[in-house]
Amino acid sequence: MQRSFKTLLGLAALAGWAFAQTLCMPPAGVAGTPHRPISGYAAASLEPYDRVMTRLMERYQIPGGALAVARNGRLVLFRGYGWADVRAKEPGQPDSLFRLASLTKPLTAVAVLHLGESLVSLGAYPDLNSFLNEKAFRLVKLQPYGGQITDPRLKNITLRDLLQHSGGWNRGWAGDPMFRPTLGDIARAMQRPENLSSQELIRFMMSRPLSFAPGSRSAYSNLGYAVLGRVIERISGQSYADYLRGMLQKMGIHRVRAGKTRLQDRWPGEVRYYDFPRAPLTRSVVDGALVNRPYGEFYLEAHDAGGGLVASAPDLVRFVVVLEGLRGLPSPLSREALEEMFRRPRLKQYAQTPRYYALGWEVRVPQSQPAPPHLAGAAGQGSGKSRNPPDPQPLVLTLPFDQLEWSHDGAFAGTRTLLLRLPEGVVIAALFNSRPWNDWSFIAELRRGLLNATVAVQRWPDDDCFQLGTFR
Repeated sequence: MQRSFKTLLGLAALAGWAFAQTLCMPPAGVAGTPHRPISGYAAASLEPYDRVMTRLMERYQIPGGALAVARNGRLVLFRGYGWADVRAKEPGQPDSLFRLASLTKPLTAVAVLHLGESLVSLGAYPDLNSFLNEKAFRLVKLQPYGGQITDPRLKNITLRDLLQHSGGWNRGWAGDPMFRPTLGDIARAMQRPENLSSQELIRFMMSRPLSFAPGSRSAYSNLGYAVLGRVIERISGQSYADYLRGMLQKMGIHRVRAGKTRLQDRWPGEVRYYDFPRAPLTRSVVDGALVNRPYGEFYLEAHDAGGGLVASAPDLVRFVVVLEGLRGLPSPLSREALEEMFRRPRLKQYAQTPRYYALGWEVRVPQSQPAPPHLAGAAGQGSGKSRNPPDPQPLVLTLPFDQLEWSHDGAFAGTRTLLLRLPEGVVIAALFNSRPWNDWSFIAELRRGLLNATVAVQRWPDDDCFQLGTFR
């Protein structure tokens, strides 16, 4: 009897997997048009997402992209759009690898908190907050360039400061050492080529003054996440990439990679990157050769923990749903750590705003909507009495993390990315192999378009395409 029951369960599981295969099977051939193919799977009710992607890629002259959408932990859409390689006529695939740029930062933030909770469990720290309040440069033990720290406030920078961009560096004032022209200035000062490692850039910046007191305000800093990568390495005894890989494999994610600068070094399955039309060529940071900007304007290897990863859209969506505990796999973080990750920073600039940058994520607190005009003052309707405008709604400052909207985007020459998690249980990852010259307009339209497409869906499919072997 017991053997028959086990056999029945096995047959049921096999039937369920086969059913998922049938539901999520890409259509025969390649959809779209000859000049812009579409591959992968989406139910007919999710067609609004296709419209957003194809319209924006056409309007902004982007060769290729990928989109993945999950709802309540199930993958319901995975699409490749346009071309992974225009000259080779390789269509983009739903699981094509793309450079993430700054979308790397949420993965690094989760890795830092995961490391912190591991240390707490070993008794190295009494709690997670004690770890986050640890002084970063006490941990990394790097020697400043020239042998001397210029600004003593550097020693006060905590891991929390680095995660929420309050470490004291302001690229708007002092330039971004990870990019030209500041990168070139540093290389000349050090009498080195521009392919400086993250350690070398950190050491140089340790010899320069900070822009503001650590913990006093937030200013976006790629350098701060480079330091976090070195913290992970110093504590774990592994490379940043190896530590992250070990954490992600437990989440069922196996294809996240450290990206490479040169075209000939790209990974199998990775797209080719394109600058906007008529963009100038540049001298490569690696060897000085004249190249397209995506392959030499910056040294991708130095961006590792702040912008150097490559990944697919389905893997990014899986990262979020497993993080929330929606896939039957253990989340890398406890619920307490998740609450801490999305908590509003104690910084004056965020005291009364619906949006803020938390620990590795941009967060928006949804606000209650005022009553529509035709309902406002309904008590006086038909009475001839004047209607007063509705009272302004009080600002909502905090909610549990699962009721918040969290996101991150990223941009390099040749790369544009967005990961968006909505309070309604919808997770969206959109990746592109070009960055338009009018990028500010594109990313605003993309975000708005994906939100509108989500609202327009009238029926969500019951499919779970994570059951496919490709996306397990």
